[in-house]
Order: sequence, then structure tokens, then C-alpha cells
Amino acid sequence: MRSPVSLGSRGFGHAIVICVLIRAVTADSVTPSSDEILARVESENNRRHVLLKEYSGSRQYTLQNRRFGKQAAVAVLMNYRQVEGNRYTVLTRSGSDQLNGIIDKVMASEAGASLPPERVRHQITSANYRVRLVGTEVAAGRSCYVLELAPRIKNRYLIVGKAWVDAGTFAVVRIEGQFAASISMLVGAPRISEDFIEVEGFWLPGHVRSVTNSFLLGPTELEIRFSNYQLDRDSASLPLADARGSGQSRDASRSEP
Repeated sequence: MRSPVSLGSRGFGHAIVICVLIRAVTADSVTPSSDEILARVESENNRRHVLLKEYSGSRQYTLQNRRFGKQAAVAVLMNYRQVEGNRYTVLTRSGSDQLNGIIDKVMASEAGASLPPERVRHQITSANYRVRLVGTEVAAGRSCYVLELAPRIKNRYLIVGKAWVDAGTFAVVRIEGQFAASISMLVGAPRISEDFIEVEGFWLPGHVRSVTNSFLLGPTELEIRFSNYQLDRDSASLPLADARGSGQSRDASRSEP
């Protein structure tokens, strides 16, 4: 027959184990602070920047102006290298020449923003944003922290709005809001939503929708769809567009002289 002392000792040991497990579970379930989430977002962005030095993909730009009933569409091949940023080869284009010109300006702006000196100015970092945790939601099939974004400066690349951050990887899976500064007097500050897709462990742009409603042009909507990503983690050569001109794009849909 076991003594009461041995039974009590074993029961005490079980109690210790249970307490340790409860503490571990509780610690894992504690929601990080806004600043901690932002720091993890920066860490994840740095990881992607270090590992993903080159990639390519297809983009379909569609621009519609409802007031004048005009539309334009441009399909491009985009190649990215860290030291050179985005390079574009235009494969096809159709629709209004005026709206095609606007799409060309969008691509030129994207190319400039992807260069090393400019890229850091529009990333979600503590240098660019103040953030506040406003809740949790499911986005892109992931449990996410929802951060309210408040730019520290007025910059046409920064967003006043919200970011959905994957609670597991701390990658940004969705952004929604309005640009902090006007792009021009005619366009104003567009509203934008951007959804990201996971490609081989990296979250990359999947769909962008931007809407403006200016006095002169009326409602205008830009949609960008991303597909056919090809990733090169080892910085092997990718087929680059032979483009060295303004805007870093080449138009393969037009005959060359």
C-alpha cells in the first residue's frame, strides 16, 4: 500500500506540470503590441529582401473612365532585380491612347519607386508609419492582426488606412486606404486596395484596385492583376527587358524603327 506522502508528492508534481503548460499556452496566446507587430513586419520584409533578389511575373493593367466611356488595357512582363528595380516589356495594348499614356506613367512611377533609394520610402516601417492595433480578422484565409496606418509624413506612396498582417508569418496580406498626398491636382489622392498572394513562401502583390473621382475626369478606376510569378532565390540570370529608357519599359507590341 502506497503511503499518503508518495501520493501527495505525485499529485504535487502533476500540479506543477499543469501550471507550466497553462503558462506556456497563455504566453503563446498573448497578443503582441502594435509596435511589436510592426517590428515583426519589418523583419519579414527584410527577410524577403535578402532572399528574393530577382523575380519576374505578368501584369495586366486596365484603366476605365466612366464619364467619357473610355478604357485601355496593357499586358506586360515585369522583371525585378534588387539593384535595378522593375523593368517592363509591354506585350499588348489596346483602347484609348490617352489612357494608355496614363498607364505608361503608372509603370514609370512604379519603376522609380522600386529602386533602392525610393523603395524604403513606401514600405510599412516605423520610420514611415505610426500604427495602432484595431482588432483581428481573417484575410486571404489567414488569421490576421489589423493595423491602422498613419503616415508620419505626407508622401504619395504612403497610405492612410489599414494593413492586415498574417499572425503566423507577420507578412502583410492586404492593404486598404487612401494615398496620404495628392498625385496631381487633376487626380487627387486615390483610394486603393491591394491583396497579396503567397508564392513559394513569399507574399507578393496579387491584385490592386485604385479609384479616383476628380472634378474634371470623374470616376476613374485602375485595376492591376498579377500572375505567373517566377522566383529566383539564388540570383541566377532572369530574362530582362532590354529597356534603358525613361520609365524603364520597352513596348514589344509596337514595331520598332
